[in-house]
Amino acid sequence: MRLRAMPALTALLLLSWISSSPHAEQLPGEFARIVILKPKADQAAAFAAGYERHLAWHRDKDDPWTWRGWTFVLGERVGQFMDGTFGHALANFDQAVDPAADSADNAVNVTPYADFVSHGVYERLPAASAGAVLPDASPFLLLHTYVVVPGQEAAFETAVARVAKGSGQRMSLFRVRVGGPVSQYLLMRPAQSFSGGAALTPLRLPAGLAQQAQSELLRYQPQLSYVP
Repeated sequence: MRLRAMPALTALLLLSWISSSPHAEQLPGEFARIVILKPKADQAAAFAAGYERHLAWHRDKDDPWTWRGWTFVLGERVGQFMDGTFGHALANFDQAVDPAADSADNAVNVTPYADFVSHGVYERLPAASAGAVLPDASPFLLLHTYVVVPGQEAAFETAVARVAKGSGQRMSLFRVRVGGPVSQYLLMRPAQSFSGGAALTPLRLPAGLAQQAQSELLRYQPQLSYVP
């Protein structure tokens, strides 16, 4: 599935619109904000350095949210970057730390070197997940992206739940709430190595439920992550 690039200014305005109130303590929940960025040509190193400076801004602001970052190493989006903040109640997204200043710092340190590709709010589905909540700081993350046939969402979630409970593997299923195809799901599975990601048992789901499906491997980037 290919995603159309989002103009940087539009993305920054969206970030400010979603997060427009003074920050407060994070309330626990099942919601996440996930962002995909694509470094500009020959700007991967400059992007990484700029993103580290942006995370320093979050640290200086005592941001209570955890932000984790990964680089795509296998799949159609090789070289792109995913970051996200997880485990929120929806109300948290109205209380991000200083959104106007956040956007301004992005404009200085991030968007000169990368384009926003997507930004969405997702809900983790505990009934269709297994083991400890993902994602975490595992060295690699296997990411399956599905666009389900409209009307088959309940059947898809039931099928994933059945596989998750019987697999003996950790996985978390997320459903888009806003910011992507209305029947899009993300399934995340941890791996301890590059080869371990490729060795994970493929999911066996009934035919006819998903109209698009892809798998990608991401490498966790501790230096491009922020943990309060």
